[in-house]
Amino acid sequence: MKQPSILNKAALALAAAGLLASASAHADSLVVEQDQNTVMAFTVNAGGNQLAVDTSIFNVTNQTTGESFVAFCYELLQGLSGAAATTGQDYTANAGAPGAVQTLYNQSFAGISLTNAVDVAAFQIALWEALDDGNMNTGAVSGWAGAHGTLEEDEALLTAEGFLMTLGAGGGAGHFKLTTWTSPDSQDLIQSKIPEPTSLALGALGLAGLSLVRRRKA
Repeated sequence: MKQPSILNKAALALAAAGLLASASAHADSLVVEQDQNTVMAFTVNAGGNQLAVDTSIFNVTNQTTGESFVAFCYELLQGLSGAAATTGQDYTANAGAPGAVQTLYNQSFAGISLTNAVDVAAFQIALWEALDDGNMNTGAVSGWAGAHGTLEEDEALLTAEGFLMTLGAGGGAGHFKLTTWTSPDSQDLIQSKIPEPTSLALGALGLAGLSLVRRRKA
C-alpha cells in the first residue's frame, strides 16, 4: 500500500462514524496491520471528490488484552495508525448507528471468505454504504468503480450491490456481536464475533458431550 491507510484523508466524514451507543466502553491499545493478500483498489465519489480507495481486512492485536482478531474499516475517510489507543464499544443500532450495519453482518458476513480479496472488497464496500445510505449510486458516497477495470473489481462491485439489495429482506446466519474500535488519531474499525445462536449451540453440545462421558464412566 502507498501509506498506512485505506483512503487519503479528506474533509468529508461519514455522519455515522463515532456516533455509537455503548453498553461497555473500554480503552485499549491496538496494533493494526493491513492484510496485503486482500487489498483491492477502487475509486469513489465522496462529497464531490473523486478519491482512490483500497479495500482489505485488518489483522489486529489488542495489546491490552492479548486478543487477536480481524476487522473491517468503519471510517472511510480517516488515515490508519499502526498503533493507537482506541475505545471499544458494543455496537447498538440507534439514531446515530445505522441498523443496516447489523443487518449486513447478520445476512451476509457468514457467507464471505476472509482470505478472498473479492469477497472482502464486496463486504467492505457494502459496509461503507450501509453507513451512508445503502445505495452505491446515491448519497454522500457513490459512483463506485474499479481502479484498474479488472474482472475481479467488477465482481466485487456486483457482489457488494447484491449484499445491499438484500438488506432487510430477511434471512441470515445469526445475530453477530459487533464491537467498534474508535480513535481520534486513527481509522475506526469494526470487529465481529460468532453469532449468539451458534455460541449457544456449541455450549449445549459441550454440555451434552460431558454428560455422555459421565454416563460411560458410570
